[in-house]
Amino acid sequence: MMDSKSERSVSYMPKWLVVATTLFVVMRIGDVFVSRMLPNAVTIKPVNGIAWTQIPSREQLVAEAKRLAAAPAKPVQELSPQSQEQLQKLLADAKANNKLLLLEFYADWSDPCKKMEATSMSNSQVSQLVDDRFMPVRINDTQKQFGVNARFVADLQKRYRVFAFPTLIIVGEDESPVASLIGNCSSLTTYRFLSRALATVTAVRNGFSPTLTSQSFTNTSQL
Repeated sequence: MMDSKSERSVSYMPKWLVVATTLFVVMRIGDVFVSRMLPNAVTIKPVNGIAWTQIPSREQLVAEAKRLAAAPAKPVQELSPQSQEQLQKLLADAKANNKLLLLEFYADWSDPCKKMEATSMSNSQVSQLVDDRFMPVRINDTQKQFGVNARFVADLQKRYRVFAFPTLIIVGEDESPVASLIGNCSSLTTYRFLSRALATVTAVRNGFSPTLTSQSFTNTSQL
């Protein structure tokens, strides 16, 4: 008598294989559908984890970067005539002394401002570098205390998009920000921020002395 198993057709396919094949076909159809609906998307397939569909794709990001690079620069936030005149005077004074204009956006009610003043700004090497190469100007916010800021303060906060205290901004001769530092930072971070800004200006400004300070920082333990 013939075994029942031997009576099966040679084309017999196990149920699990049928199910697996069906799932594979469905997934392939889904991939084609997504690629057609989202031409700028790219599917990330990690070894383990979720296969995210990323929008935009790398190609789209590169194209957008090129577009922005070719676009004209956005106009700088306008100042009131009085604020413009005051800023120009500060820049002229800084240039006359061969220094950079350093604006500190400060608030008396801000604990981070007080802490940075007592630590980083009181560090001997940071303060010496500021004295030697910068003209420091504190822009004091009084909105929280008195419900209003002086016009010059309000204008500069809009111009340089200041949203936190303290914020340090080094201003170039064309009134654009050369560099900015936000928040209460360590002495070492503050010193490096100031030094790098000086190096940047030195590279583009003719006649600006390349010597950062007579007491260049050498011992990080002092910061």
